[in-house]
Amino acid sequence: MGRPRKAGKRTKSGRLSRARVNFDKGTERAQAMQALYGPDGCDAIGRAYQNGLLGRGNEAKALLDMARKVSRLYWRAYETGAVRSCIADRSFGTIVDLDHARIKQQEEWLTESLRIVDRMGRNVRRSFDQLVIDVNPDCGPVWLDSLLARKAGQGERDKLREALDGLEALF
Repeated sequence: MGRPRKAGKRTKSGRLSRARVNFDKGTERAQAMQALYGPDGCDAIGRAYQNGLLGRGNEAKALLDMARKVSRLYWRAYETGAVRSCIADRSFGTIVDLDHARIKQQEEWLTESLRIVDRMGRNVRRSFDQLVIDVNPDCGPVWLDSLLARKAGQGERDKLREALDGLEALF
């Protein structure tokens, strides 16, 4: 009698196989996006970069890096999440030494950068936010999707130009 055997592949000796399990690669659409964009398909600016909409060479890479820096700092500064206890934070008992001066300097840089883009006008800020700050993991904004599908009109190209003007102003 005894306990029933565990399910799974077995070795010749009858033991459970320790062969590695294949990782889930996602849906067909997710695999197609990965094949098309590689690791840069996770955000709008990455998809634009992979399609050459930011330009070519080092200047395009610099725009991509600047956009990701702005996005990273923005979400670090303005993200809201679950309320946590100051007694039981995520450090699990270890002391986390934050560089408060560096964090403050980064937030000041971010605030000034966003003011620069704000001064360029409402349309530029809206396009900039859609391309750089808004979370668009699979698709979006709509005007970028049109550009990527090569079905864009002048309005979509204008939106891209506005977003890039705002991004270029930060250099």
